[in-house]
Amino acid sequence: MDLHSSFKDFWTECSRVSAILWCKSDKKYRQRLRSVLSIADNSLLSPRLMSITETELKKMENLPGESQGGESQGIQKAAPFSYDPAQGVLKIQDKRLEILPLFMAVRDLYSSLPFFDELKSCTEMLEKDPRNATALFQKSLLLYKAGRFENSLKFIEQVLEIVPDDFRVWYNKGVILSDMVLLKEALDAYDRAIELEPSFEIVWDNKGVVLAGLGRLEEALETYEKVLLRDPKYAEAWAGKGSVLSALDRKEEALEAYSSALKIRPDYPEALKAAGNLLFKLGRYEKALSTYDMALQASPEDPQLWAGRGLVLSELNKQEEALQNCNRALELKPGFNPALEIKVEILSRISRQKAEKSR
Repeated sequence: MDLHSSFKDFWTECSRVSAILWCKSDKKYRQRLRSVLSIADNSLLSPRLMSITETELKKMENLPGESQGGESQGIQKAAPFSYDPAQGVLKIQDKRLEILPLFMAVRDLYSSLPFFDELKSCTEMLEKDPRNATALFQKSLLLYKAGRFENSLKFIEQVLEIVPDDFRVWYNKGVILSDMVLLKEALDAYDRAIELEPSFEIVWDNKGVVLAGLGRLEEALETYEKVLLRDPKYAEAWAGKGSVLSALDRKEEALEAYSSALKIRPDYPEALKAAGNLLFKLGRYEKALSTYDMALQASPEDPQLWAGRGLVLSELNKQEEALQNCNRALELKPGFNPALEIKVEILSRISRQKAEKSR
């Protein structure tokens, strides 16, 4: 199926969804349905905006394409469609239409459907009391689970208008902002949560992650050390400290931090993976291999672990086994670039070894 046909099918389905959400025969029910799913009246799926988009599409479709059968016959075929995924733009010749927002509107709708009953319950509570902080908070959580971060943030903001001094709400705001890659705003939210409840350990951990993401590594390290003074058995903080120390090129100290995390949680996948990666960089291939093996026991379907293990095996000159590991990574995640790059390197080494043997 070509792009033109695929998009036509997509557009047909969008029209059906729009008709369901804005059915004129039962406006009150449809409005309530949109409220449950947090579909705004100005959504791109609304009949008005769908009509505008459809008009633009028809203009674009009427553009002439290349001639068929030669100039004498003058037969025209439809102008070719193309899609630029980087910009989310549909192109027909020199005409452009931003289509990604429509895809995202559909994604938002369908990602919310598994939570429909819970969203409905929250909406019913809010119809009785629009300032029900519990219902607003729960709806924010559900929308966050659906990957609708902007909508989730709006509900969290409403909660904070009602309970401005609840550290858990500020923490959740920080989590949402972090996932939106609004790191400075997330840091402010985490700082407010810490101000309200300094003993809430997980917020310190998240603050360290955000500071590291902002490149403020020394501050991140200080944050992890503060939380570890409070709770030296907090494995996640040890792992976070290890990541920061590794980024600061203090590799031996980083290994010690990962070891501390693993003493507390021996099957901690992220710490095992990070330790394996660091051991590889330090050239300790046998130790790296055993660490990857432990990590794979905890996360047997992690393509990064299989690719990393393949690279270690290649350095140990076990090329065939290394190749099998890369293939396993690609089975789990087709097109996984790190595995592809490692596989190319392994195949190159195998080829060179065969050439040397044939001399």
